[in-house]
Amino acid sequence: MRIRNFHPWIFVILLPLVLGATVAIGGDEEVDDGLDVWYRSTDIAALNEAPPTAYIEDDAGESELIERAFPGAPPQIPHTTEGMLPILGDENECLECHHPDNTSSKKDAPVPESHFQVPVLGAGEGESQAGMLWTVKSYSKADDVAGSRYNCVMCHTPQATGLTLMPTTFETVVLSEVEAPPVESPPADGKKKKKKKKKKKKKKK
Repeated sequence: MRIRNFHPWIFVILLPLVLGATVAIGGDEEVDDGLDVWYRSTDIAALNEAPPTAYIEDDAGESELIERAFPGAPPQIPHTTEGMLPILGDENECLECHHPDNTSSKKDAPVPESHFQVPVLGAGEGESQAGMLWTVKSYSKADDVAGSRYNCVMCHTPQATGLTLMPTTFETVVLSEVEAPPVESPPADGKKKKKKKKKKKKKKK
């Protein structure tokens, strides 16, 4: 018998009914489809019973400096930051102690000169900078801490205590063992001057 005026939307209506009947026949038996992912020994939706993170409670000026992880790494905050955060546009508790005008020795960890420099950008030139829209050509000295360095906790962070850290094979290096490449100071206009080649005079026979 041929069905006339058959509409494909009938499949869309009947499909959920067929699937529901299949699940009802199978009961509550679960099938491992390999899609369940476990990040810990308990259900991922369960509440985390880990204790709250504790941070260093030493007061500023009474703490010991934390050794840098590697040369050039931002030094981390070795004291409590309670009452010091957040940093606002007109209020920065970090600079109250660490601004060079307010320090008396290196033990006070004064803000370095690099934080008083503003990069001068320019268009990329040459094959080595192909595809680069802007590159740092040089640096200009700012009157005070540069805006890009003002929010200290973007790089310097308070350290937590009592954490079980994952093992690592990372080993730091001593700064004296690192051979830094020679730095060529760029000219004022940011363009490299080409050396003129001397033409050799041909001897007349």
